Amino acid sequence: MVPVLCIGRRSRVSVYNSTREKGIKGEKAAIEHLRREGYKIIVTNFRTRMGEIDIIAKDGDVIVFVEVKSALSPRFGNPVGWVTKRKQMRIIRVSQAYMMGTCTGQCPVRYDVIGIDTNGGIQHIKDAFRPRGDFFM
Repeated sequence: MVPVLCIGRRSRVSVYNSTREKGIKGEKAAIEHLRREGYKIIVTNFRTRMGEIDIIAKDGDVIVFVEVKSALSPRFGNPVGWVTKRKQMRIIRVSQAYMMGTCTGQCPVRYDVIGIDTNGGIQHIKDAFRPRGDFFM
């Protein structure tokens, strides 16, 4: 068998792995940030068939659903701006599934976004978005 050397192209697998690794590091940094701020981490990577929520935490009596975005390069802009309306709707739907299984009665909730930049800086946007109309729990 003759060895083959590929120069100048990164495989999809290596790009995926580096992106995933950056995401995992970003989520760990976000968890540490939240703990320093006094939040209690309830669950990470909560998944349903509708999607995933990176972190679910408690801030006092409020259940906080946190989306974490990590930048691979400064040229992509502010990671907080990457949470589109479509992504917000998905997070809200997944949060409703979580709440149906855990909350009885009225439970205050909040949706935060944490952005991790390429230098490891953390930007925490509390109450980054809210459900509207028929999305209210």
